[in-house]
Amino acid sequence: MKSMLRYLLIANLVLIGALWAQDANNLWTADEHPEYVEGELLVKFSTQISAQAADAELQSLGVQIIKEYTRFNIFKCSYPAGTDMQQLEQQADNNPNIEYCEPNYIYHILETIPNDPDFSAQWALKNSRDADIDAPEAWDMQTGSRDVVVGIIDTGIDYDHPDLKDNMWTNPGESGGGKETNGVDDDGNGFIDDFRGWDFINNDNDPFDDNQHGTHVGGIVGAVGNNGRGVAGANWTVSLVGLKFLSGSGSGSTADAIDAIQYATQMQIPILNNSWGGGSRSQALADAIEQANQAGILFLAAAGNSGSNNDRTNNYPSNYESENVVAIASSTDRDALSSFSSYGATTVDLAAPGSDILSTIPGGRYASFSGTSMATPYAAGVAALVMAQFPGIDHVSVKYRLMGSTDPKSDFEDRTVSGGRLNAANALSTSPLITTVNHGNTDDSANPYTITAFITDDGSISNAKLFYSLTGSASGSDSVAMNANGVEYTGLIPVQPDGTIITYFVRATDDGGNSTQGRVFSFETGTAGGGGCGSAPPISFDSGNIHFDGFATLAFNLLLFLVIPYFWLRKRLMA
Repeated sequence: MKSMLRYLLIANLVLIGALWAQDANNLWTADEHPEYVEGELLVKFSTQISAQAADAELQSLGVQIIKEYTRFNIFKCSYPAGTDMQQLEQQADNNPNIEYCEPNYIYHILETIPNDPDFSAQWALKNSRDADIDAPEAWDMQTGSRDVVVGIIDTGIDYDHPDLKDNMWTNPGESGGGKETNGVDDDGNGFIDDFRGWDFINNDNDPFDDNQHGTHVGGIVGAVGNNGRGVAGANWTVSLVGLKFLSGSGSGSTADAIDAIQYATQMQIPILNNSWGGGSRSQALADAIEQANQAGILFLAAAGNSGSNNDRTNNYPSNYESENVVAIASSTDRDALSSFSSYGATTVDLAAPGSDILSTIPGGRYASFSGTSMATPYAAGVAALVMAQFPGIDHVSVKYRLMGSTDPKSDFEDRTVSGGRLNAANALSTSPLITTVNHGNTDDSANPYTITAFITDDGSISNAKLFYSLTGSASGSDSVAMNANGVEYTGLIPVQPDGTIITYFVRATDDGGNSTQGRVFSFETGTAGGGGCGSAPPISFDSGNIHFDGFATLAFNLLLFLVIPYFWLRKRLMA
């Protein structure tokens, strides 16, 4: 009997090897996932053939010729939606006159990888677990522009750092012809010789970083990329301006923060990075931020490092209500919320990498820091890429590009408004980007339910619809057109009886015919307070069977073909 057990175990191992080989082959196919033009394929005939004869041959396959490449004896063809591709390929293989048929594949330029020697240590930009912001994919499209200015409201910045100096902003009204040090307010803005920013603590024109924090933040936004030195910023090319209001010890006053924001507003600096917080709500600071909002300036703010829920415990400035505020949580290299990071389903907009981030520090050096202070400049850097890619875009559209393009991740689904982590490549998309607002449970039994979504595109939105279904006390499904007010779209779901669960999503189509579906949410009627819930990703089925990947398949095979028989036989032998 023991000999039988030994042979059975050997047989099981052989079977597992065969299954693993088969699964590995499936994984190889699945990993390729080549893109192709839907509804199109290329067909080559084995001998020279006229278009008329080719058309007759291809009609039996249910495809039609779109274009002929006479020199190569190749035809571009279309096939109807819903065509069984395996069956079509089999029919083509069985036709002796057809040499091959294949999809009309889509190609892209290769990932743009900089030559900065420490780029490999910058997991936030490129990460083997894909917990990064897809920076190389974004750089395929855009590496930044000196025309986009980012204000670093912080401890200052080392403007002489070898990896930063080529990306430092200079005030055109205070530069050239000796204006930098002539002791005259040449541009009449109330600041003398402010050619590289301002120090609002010491009230002078030298915003040098005497801490490290501001320089580290600046390097995340815009360390010069592909210069063979140190690290790369989210932007290879940008204009950074130091607006110092925090001292060498890292503290500063509300009044000095207001001065920095007011300066940025006056100088029309379009993006402000604010990796700082603390204190109570200040109406004066709120007014300054709103003034910046009215001037079209984006205000990115760190969510805080207390690990608290900002929906319950306010964190400032990230909790201010102005539309230009974008609150950023911190993520890890495993796409989890950093242990220190604050969060909030209604008060924190998205997550970005913030744990163990390598960047510049004063004196030409580099160091790794962690905090929502590090996550925020990644969002600011991507905002600058967006402004470089879409010149003239308004700050509210940039905000919702950042939010609508995140990678959805379970750890952020109920902890941020967007439910995801920053993705630079997605933020440059030419398809509609949708940020749907979670309605939340309601006890309102008298009024329709207003669903809000923010939709951005590189062109215009031709159609936006709200789809919903009902379960519980009511049933059915319907869709309604949404009304636009800028990037804000609203749709009304009719009032429903208590105990109805309403599941909804928004779909938008742009003027180029590109269509996108937003997140799915659910809420219940007749329930006072409480939030709605986002939907979990649907279970994926492949050819009618649950699809397992990689080691999950191996584990399943082990359990089914080795572990269970082993313990069953062991029990029989010991009986």
